[in-house]
Amino acid sequence: MKRILLIDDEPLLLEILREHFEGRYEIDTALSGASAIERFVRQRPDVVFLDVNMPGGSGLAVLKLLRQTDPKIPVVVVTATTENKIAAECIAEGAFGYVPKPVNLTYMDHMAAVAIEQAGQRRR
Repeated sequence: MKRILLIDDEPLLLEILREHFEGRYEIDTALSGASAIERFVRQRPDVVFLDVNMPGGSGLAVLKLLRQTDPKIPVVVVTATTENKIAAECIAEGAFGYVPKPVNLTYMDHMAAVAIEQAGQRRR
């Protein structure tokens, strides 16, 4: 079963996403950038959904660390900001794509499937 790592400082959103994806994917969650990096290294997920705005550390900084650790694992940023500059900066730093908040679960399903499929093709 493919693995998804969900990183967000909102426990309620993490629970909603966990329930949504459970049964189709193995799910791991992190409430902070530090715990996210530890889980990323330990679990090697197939795709990561990363909140950009988190207290105690920028999602962009976490994105850079994740990309340095394993650039083959797609990272999809999730953001409530409407600034196109933030999304563009994340894409420039290697994000696979981005999902605006409030999240659309159907769109997240699509992003997970496409990211995992493209990552699998790159590994072959």
